[in-house]
Amino acid sequence: MKLIIALIALLSTQFFNSQICSPITATDIFGNTSAQLTCGTGACIELTTNVPTTTLTTSYKVAPQTYAPVIPFDQGTPLNANSDDSFSGVIPLPFNFCFYGGTYNKFVISTNGFITFDTTQAGLSSNPNLLADNPSPLLPKNSIFGTMQDLIFSNTDDSEIYYSVVGTAPCRKFVINYYKARLTGCTETSTFQIVLSEFSNEIEINIENKPLPCATARFKESLIGTMNAAGDDGLSPTGRNRGIWQTDNESWKYTPDGAIVLPSITWKNAAGQTVGSGATINACPTQTDKYTVTLNYLVCGSNFTLSDDIDITYSTGGDAPIINSPINYNNTVCDNNADNTEVFDFNTLTSLITTDPTLMVRYYSSMAAAEAGGAGISNIRGGQYTVYARVTNRSGCFSIGIVNMNITFLDKIEAIDIKKLYCFDGTEDFTVDLNTIYPEMLISPISDITKVTFYKTENDATVPNEIESVPPIQILTDDGDHLTYVYFVRFENSDGCFTVKKITIELRNPIAEKEHDICDFQNDGTENVTLNILNGAIAGSQPVTVSYFSDATSANADTGEITTFLLTSSNSPAVVYVRLDMEADNGDCYRVYPITLTLVGSPVLSKEAVTANLGLICDNNNDGSEPYDLTQYQTEIYSGSEVFTYTYYRNYDSSTRIFSNGIADPTAFPLTESTDVYVQISRGACYAVAKITINFNFLPTVKIQPTIIAKCDKGYDYGETYDLNEAKADMFITAQNTDTLADMDVTYYATREDAVLGTNSVSNLQTTYVNTITFWARFESKNTHCFSVSSIILKTYFPPKAIPSTIQVCDSNLDGNPEVNLLLPQYTRNMVSETDPENHFMFFLTEADVLSNNPIQDPENFSPVPFPNRIYVLVENLVGCFTLPSTIDFTSGPVLPVTSDNFALEQCDEANDGLETLNLTQFESEIYNSTAIYSYYPTLDDLNKNTNKITTPTAYSYNNKIQPPVIFVKVESTSFCPALVQINITLKNTPAFELPPYYFCPGVGIRIEPDLSYLSPIEYIWRNPAGEIISTGKFIDDIKVEGQYSLTIRIANNCTYTETFDVLAYEVPIIKELDGLSATSYQVIATGSRKIVYSIDGITWQDSNIFENLTPGPVRFYVRFENSDCLGLTRDGLSVNINNVITPNDDGVNDRWIFKDLDVFKDIPSTVKIYDRNGVLVYDQSSTSSFTWDGTFNRRALPTASYWYIITLPDKVLTGWILLKNRN
Repeated sequence: MKLIIALIALLSTQFFNSQICSPITATDIFGNTSAQLTCGTGACIELTTNVPTTTLTTSYKVAPQTYAPVIPFDQGTPLNANSDDSFSGVIPLPFNFCFYGGTYNKFVISTNGFITFDTTQAGLSSNPNLLADNPSPLLPKNSIFGTMQDLIFSNTDDSEIYYSVVGTAPCRKFVINYYKARLTGCTETSTFQIVLSEFSNEIEINIENKPLPCATARFKESLIGTMNAAGDDGLSPTGRNRGIWQTDNESWKYTPDGAIVLPSITWKNAAGQTVGSGATINACPTQTDKYTVTLNYLVCGSNFTLSDDIDITYSTGGDAPIINSPINYNNTVCDNNADNTEVFDFNTLTSLITTDPTLMVRYYSSMAAAEAGGAGISNIRGGQYTVYARVTNRSGCFSIGIVNMNITFLDKIEAIDIKKLYCFDGTEDFTVDLNTIYPEMLISPISDITKVTFYKTENDATVPNEIESVPPIQILTDDGDHLTYVYFVRFENSDGCFTVKKITIELRNPIAEKEHDICDFQNDGTENVTLNILNGAIAGSQPVTVSYFSDATSANADTGEITTFLLTSSNSPAVVYVRLDMEADNGDCYRVYPITLTLVGSPVLSKEAVTANLGLICDNNNDGSEPYDLTQYQTEIYSGSEVFTYTYYRNYDSSTRIFSNGIADPTAFPLTESTDVYVQISRGACYAVAKITINFNFLPTVKIQPTIIAKCDKGYDYGETYDLNEAKADMFITAQNTDTLADMDVTYYATREDAVLGTNSVSNLQTTYVNTITFWARFESKNTHCFSVSSIILKTYFPPKAIPSTIQVCDSNLDGNPEVNLLLPQYTRNMVSETDPENHFMFFLTEADVLSNNPIQDPENFSPVPFPNRIYVLVENLVGCFTLPSTIDFTSGPVLPVTSDNFALEQCDEANDGLETLNLTQFESEIYNSTAIYSYYPTLDDLNKNTNKITTPTAYSYNNKIQPPVIFVKVESTSFCPALVQINITLKNTPAFELPPYYFCPGVGIRIEPDLSYLSPIEYIWRNPAGEIISTGKFIDDIKVEGQYSLTIRIANNCTYTETFDVLAYEVPIIKELDGLSATSYQVIATGSRKIVYSIDGITWQDSNIFENLTPGPVRFYVRFENSDCLGLTRDGLSVNINNVITPNDDGVNDRWIFKDLDVFKDIPSTVKIYDRNGVLVYDQSSTSSFTWDGTFNRRALPTASYWYIITLPDKVLTGWILLKNRN
């Protein structure tokens, strides 16, 4: 019996709902951290571990939490912060921390309430001003803002920044405490902490107090949040983005919100051998051992590892539980709700398997599941099948028992949900008898049902909670025109089985909307109404059929339906009757309502067309459009006292009465050219149409442009003062204006809206405390009073700080000297403490060049000779706005490690003409690998200049007469400088030769042996027309089949050449026919292109094709052309001498008439027929060998007489007589 220790814990319980850090613990089945395995050889024990979860930091969510500082705010290692607006040195983290997808183990602290993982800021100044809302690239990047604000620390008070680590791995927390940091310019202080959590990568911000800034604070705004390295993804709690706010005892938690990271799980024994994977394994040691489980999480590209171990004490004294197996279990149960499954208490089977209460028993649907352990099953199904009981004892051993289930489901109750629609009057108490409804729900026979109970909830019906049951007679007392009630029916049968289904009761009282205005569009007092267009307005979505009648009697009788109604000013308001028919389960019902149709005239306008000739108007702001108030013409269109609704459109089709292109704001209609506008003047559904025609031309526009006034704040303290008047000349585009700048009134505003309205102007002198602020200038012509507004951006620049950097350079064009684009972003971002798109970089070869302002002129193609080890960089964001220069050191990058820098390409020159197509790429897998980038050039100069690159290296056309015998290859791969490889080309001579056609006489083999010794072949391969190798020698012999043959030879340089040649048969005459002229003569009929000579022995030849007096017997005829030795195919004939006497007396002489040698005609038969004097056929034979006649007919001897024969041979017919002497 196989022995295994089982496991209770479920994998699904090993993953927590929230990201909670907890050490992992390896346990056995009973939760013990050490295990006893006493079941002996072959036994296994099930081990498990909890699996903490963590998530990726690609995004975050933030939520408030209970205020609970991790440690007191004045504890930790002091930073000795005694400065303002500065970054600390680099602080190491004792664990890897993942932040926005990056992994960090060090950071720097700003005195202004935040930390950053951008360690290039270490020791630099920290900008105290919040320049934008979060997120924004103007905020410090890759940072966590505890409470970012303008703070100052001094050794004259107890303000300080502390940092410390608390807890044990893997659940440590790194805490940065800002203690009593003073708000710059104030006496108030702020205390808070930033907490970084190991493994979970959560961030906590705990604020003890953060007061409002005082009136003299230099910068008043504060911020809580996070910001990624790119400056485009940040998150702040609601109400805690950039602003002026205060708080006490507040706490926020940032939780990573990316995908869940599932670890790889590995179990190893004490010998380091892997014994399993996954949260749960079966461990099968053969001795006392220690098992270690390791969970490896790949987070932000770095591995995070958790591990624990468990000791397993091995012995052989334990025994598996003794159980009863197999057992049979028969049961008959209900299939409630007819779904073929029922919850079952398997503990009812346990007493059949064992009576030992200390044993643990679980049940499974398969043997494999029972052996694996884990959660058991809790449901049964109908039928005969097997379940498996896993019985585990205290010593950790278990047995598996077989339970043969025979489950019979009692008759199930099948039913359906049902919905009933009833008609009622909206106020009556409506009685429903549920007993009359449920029979319709049953699919099973109603006779099977023994009990029916009704409930208002499905749960009460399922339990059942009979105290909540309701009687079948339901009196529905609610008032309304549409009411819905829901009941649940519990059906039970005599077995106590049940099914629960739903009844929906819908009560409806059909109603109608009775008042309808009909528009008289033409105001002619007549409108023919198509009544069905009113259906929706009258009945809405009710399940009714709508019909119309002229009177109530007709409507009630449902006769005389009308479809149109002529409504006139004389009969309006008119009444028609609408009938609403509804099909209901309590009988079809209808309602009849009088509907009043009132003819409503369209508005009568004072003017249907208005023309506005505006003349010359301003195009303010030079945008080709000027807002215009269309509503000013309403009183001109209609001057009466009635109130209408006015709607404006750009287009109107009078034939269809359709408006289009509505004008959203008619008080500010954008005029771009003279145009027509259409006005819909409405009273309810009725309307009239007016047209406004607007004619105008634009005056000359005022053309200005936005500008920037920039200043350098070398003191890093803001408070710069700007004169906005300095912008006027730059903004005014003199060449494009009719007026001069002197013709302009220029005023300044804080917002564009004020500038457009010309209100709330501000002084031209402005002092700013932010790095960027926008004002607006309004240029108004004194002549036309037209204006334009545009922005003046005041920008205060802090001098960017150049920092030392290193650039790894490559000789990219392989000319022996490195080259580099100094302005690439991957380089420039490391040259300055704060990246900014407005940074301008100037580079200098020497410090003397810095002093003499002699910058490098082409930094994008920097490749001086010799190449320096160091240059200098100066960074400015505004002319003259810079700090000290810094250094750039160059290091040589590693060159791609190719296997060799020289490769030989030897290829046979097939035509020996110096022209070949070469595959230059054939060495790529040898040079480095297929992932590298290979570029091919015909000369090194081409490679250096990146010209004449070979575009088809797999099929390079090479001519050794005009091209050098070398190809230069540039090999590139990520993380390496390119390598130079040469391919040396050698074209080898090919042993070319020609062979003539070879001829043979048909049927006579020839020997073909060309003399190729001058080529010194070392290998011959001869192939026949079928492509088969027929010889590997110098010759081929006995060739007598026509076709195209080939000979391939190889010489010492391994070049081969294949020559094809024809083997042909000489033309010979063809004997078409042998014509037997007589018994002993023939004429040979042959064809050919030349003179033919003939022979019967192949020796003596004659010109005549007739042969006479041939010796009796087979004759072979030969043909050939005159003066040729090749014979045509022979034909055989037969010269005949017929014995015409037969004496069948058995004396051995002429006893039988025999005609032989018919086999010369091969398989063509010959025939003989013999007749007596009366023409009676007495003998008939067909043969391919001989004829034999014994003088009988039907086995009776014939009398002596002469008999006549006809012999038909393939080439002649012979006739004659035979004398039969029969003397018996």
